[in-house]
Amino acid sequence: MKEIIVHPLPSLTTEVHDIPIPTPADDELIIKVVVAGSNVKDWAHITAQKISVNSGDDVAGTLHAMGSEVAATGEFRIGDRVAGFHKMLEPGGAYAEYAVVPARTAFIIPQRTSFEEAATIPLVTLTAAISLFRRQSLPTPWSPFPPSNTFTPLVIYGASSALGCFAIKLASLSHIHPIIAICGSSKDYVRTLLDDSKGDKIVDYRQGVEVWKEEIRRLLVGQRPPMNALDAISANGTWIPLAQLLTDLSKNSVDPPTHPKLSVVSGAAQYTDEGIPENVDIRYTYVGTVHYGAYKPSMPKQPSDKDEVKADVEFAWVLMRYVGRMLALGKFTGHPCEVIPGGLGGVERGLNQLKAGQAKGKKFVYRIGETIGL
Repeated sequence: MKEIIVHPLPSLTTEVHDIPIPTPADDELIIKVVVAGSNVKDWAHITAQKISVNSGDDVAGTLHAMGSEVAATGEFRIGDRVAGFHKMLEPGGAYAEYAVVPARTAFIIPQRTSFEEAATIPLVTLTAAISLFRRQSLPTPWSPFPPSNTFTPLVIYGASSALGCFAIKLASLSHIHPIIAICGSSKDYVRTLLDDSKGDKIVDYRQGVEVWKEEIRRLLVGQRPPMNALDAISANGTWIPLAQLLTDLSKNSVDPPTHPKLSVVSGAAQYTDEGIPENVDIRYTYVGTVHYGAYKPSMPKQPSDKDEVKADVEFAWVLMRYVGRMLALGKFTGHPCEVIPGGLGGVERGLNQLKAGQAKGKKFVYRIGETIGL
């Protein structure tokens, strides 16, 4: 089979390799890839680590083979339409004819959902869910707040990013409101995800930091703690004004001040900057915990409770089954996407466009069948 190796330096290029079709471990699926999806980490992580690898992790296709443990459950059948999240930086990535996905991070794609849509879902949905429901202990969509809830504010910075949009979708299923979505020009799609009747609002970050902070303070005056936020960008100090905002909101709430929670998603910072209030609990989301049940020792702002992190593995299994069910019922959707032409031959172009910030409001996906020579 053919796979793409991504070389990040000195500039991002790709190379085609011919390798054998992988063999599944006991708990794994081998997926014949129909569509692969890209994420920022596909170029960012390998650039930071200076390694070349098949860095794709979002997979949608048909089930080719499965390990013995998976077969024993009877959950999957050969030929099923499936999507999933591959183990980051390990062999068997998405930019290939066949990919390896642990069964716990896979779901069956319902007929109403295209392969293209399905390929936008796994990694960012897991990242959003781990942030909100594991690191911040907010109620899950399958055990939500009452539908009438309008006093659990959630602030999302970078709300128009794929991660921000999936966080809004999951929070809405959990009846977490009001949602304050901080975004810029790509806000039309975000608007369709919000519920005005629950107090959800869009705030434009282009007004300047002090202006958007004051606008949110006005919107949430008198709200009860806890105060929760997700920084879906986590770059160039975006977490600092968010942390300051959360402290202001908790001090001015109708109940005594609490320790507001802020989730960040980049492991490249330590989050100890001057200006971060001491009472804000910052937690880094490493989505790899759904595969390994642990953080790497050098990672910042990780939970001290190792058992909490270990349970992310089983949480992922439950979440992916829930996602498949909600897709089938029309209560959950993927992200807007753009098909980059050329199949595997388009990965280099797509990742360079992603690196250049040209994926505003959409995800890039690749139809493997379009690859020349297959």
